[in-house]
Amino acid sequence: MTTITRRLDVGRLIMVPGAVLMLCADAYILTHASGTGTLRWLGNALVALFYALIIWAYVRRGPAKATSTSFTAHAAAVIATLLPFAFPLLTGARVSTGREVVADVLLVTGTAWSIWSLRTLGKNLSVIAQARDVVAHGPYRWVRHPLYIGEIVSSLGLAIAATTVSATCAWLLLVTLQIYRAHHEEQILLGTLPTYATYRTRTAALLPHVF
Repeated sequence: MTTITRRLDVGRLIMVPGAVLMLCADAYILTHASGTGTLRWLGNALVALFYALIIWAYVRRGPAKATSTSFTAHAAAVIATLLPFAFPLLTGARVSTGREVVADVLLVTGTAWSIWSLRTLGKNLSVIAQARDVVAHGPYRWVRHPLYIGEIVSSLGLAIAATTVSATCAWLLLVTLQIYRAHHEEQILLGTLPTYATYRTRTAALLPHVF
């Protein structure tokens, strides 16, 4: 019983079914959407790939070397993960063609960057702050939290498409939560992985040469 409990990955039990549902929803949108522009279709396809990679990463990952016990950090991680789903509910007036193109470009760019980051992070992926191994290749050569950058950029596209003050406020909240998550994860990684301190001194947190 002890061995079974120790090997139980609660994050996997939650994230894999959730990602499967989102992947099915995106697949339905891709196959049934009509009159959708190329950028919008590409954005939906990338989102589907993003959820497929989440499933792949969670299925492959092993036990964490350390896990945050902070309730506040856990809540911030969960809210930041779910917040992008709120943007379609905050939609206002019909968006102009130019605004829609900008929104779609941001969505495609941010999601593509997130996919690269997620593929590089691989089995080290976790929604809550955990430490497994130091990843220093791919986009992690330049920044320590590239996945958060991708999510911030793609969510900015959603906020622009929504055209409401509430959507802008939701995006600013997301940025704040991601910065907090990055800071908290740093503490877990520094206290667990001996090589992380060296990696941290030569790599920016969220933007190259900034912060």
